[in-house]
Amino acid sequence: MQFNKLQKMKPVNARQYIPQQPPIVMVDSFLECNEAEITTSFIIPEQHIFVQNGQLSAAGLMENIAQTCATRIGWLNYNEPVKIGVIGSINKLEINFLPFAGQTLLTRVEVLSEIFGATIVKAEIQCEGETVAQGEMKVFVTKQNVLRESEE
Repeated sequence: MQFNKLQKMKPVNARQYIPQQPPIVMVDSFLECNEAEITTSFIIPEQHIFVQNGQLSAAGLMENIAQTCATRIGWLNYNEPVKIGVIGSINKLEINFLPFAGQTLLTRVEVLSEIFGATIVKAEIQCEGETVAQGEMKVFVTKQNVLRESEE
């Protein structure tokens, strides 16, 4: 998957579209989104739960892909409460290197198919123009709404 040059657009805060809360948040904003694909950005905090020895772990990369999927689903359903999603499977995952804290990830997810509540995507994470990881993921969205602190 090749990243097209992103058009200059104001980044949209992704927090309102995802079910995750700190310290698990793995997306900061999205730069483009439509029904078939999304690109998110994430600046890796030094003290993040998925940072080990100054680098983002493989688990953090997978969670970044999952939260990019969640951002797209939340954006498409912005009039509804945010739902909880789960990773069904990860296939063909290739990790080329682990990025360092302070670096920015650009993650693009492209929908391959959506059927029976499952979304199957192809994903690529880039950092400083290099491909960090790529692979496929199956994500399911549950019927359970997320309760925010202000709603409890």
